[in-house]
Amino acid sequence: MKIDISKNNGGTDNEELVEKFYERDIPGMEEPEVDEDMISEAEEEQDYKPAGKLLTSFQYNVTNEEEEKAFTVFQQKYVYKRNWVITGLFAVVALMFIISIAKNPGGYINWVLFFVCLVMIFTTWFNTFRVKKYLMAALKSLEDDKYRFTLYEDCFKIETVFSEEEMAAEDFVPVKPRIVRFDDISLNVVENPKMFVIILRKETIYVLSKRVISEKDQTMLRGKLIEVLGEDYETKEL
Repeated sequence: MKIDISKNNGGTDNEELVEKFYERDIPGMEEPEVDEDMISEAEEEQDYKPAGKLLTSFQYNVTNEEEEKAFTVFQQKYVYKRNWVITGLFAVVALMFIISIAKNPGGYINWVLFFVCLVMIFTTWFNTFRVKKYLMAALKSLEDDKYRFTLYEDCFKIETVFSEEEMAAEDFVPVKPRIVRFDDISLNVVENPKMFVIILRKETIYVLSKRVISEKDQTMLRGKLIEVLGEDYETKEL
């Protein structure tokens, strides 16, 4: 499924948003529609076998607070800029209607169109924060899940770590690891003092918190990602 959640203020269908943000099934949610091109790309990545040298591997988890901060990073990078453009355009139009109102206070059409501009500005930002609120509530149940990140010379792999009890359950369904190749993926990384935020194709986000990564592994990860990404690797302060 090829979904750019930066469009519509990150306001794609909420079920699709959760699915793509964390690539985990949320109980009670229906399967979203599937894009065949995206399926083939994902299958190719999952079937790929790392050919490069193993650099490092570590287990981690992500708190709901960290997920919220990571999604804010995503919105700041891809959504807020668009929001400000929309806000500016509607503000200019609203100003034009204010001038018309000043010249002709009795023209009710100008008043209506002025308030329409204000509503559009409000809706633009409201949708942005509404999506984040919904997403964080939906991801709250996954806060205790554990994952393993493995870095190779040519790719990295992220897989879910299941307990023996989970694997022994009758309804247990294995989750294929996600393998991301460095040579053919649209990949951006934002590092701040608390975490690494990995963004794939502007639609899937992985959060690696520094609280569970050793300094040695942080240095290894940072060096490799800067090497393969160049200017697509950003460093930001909180």
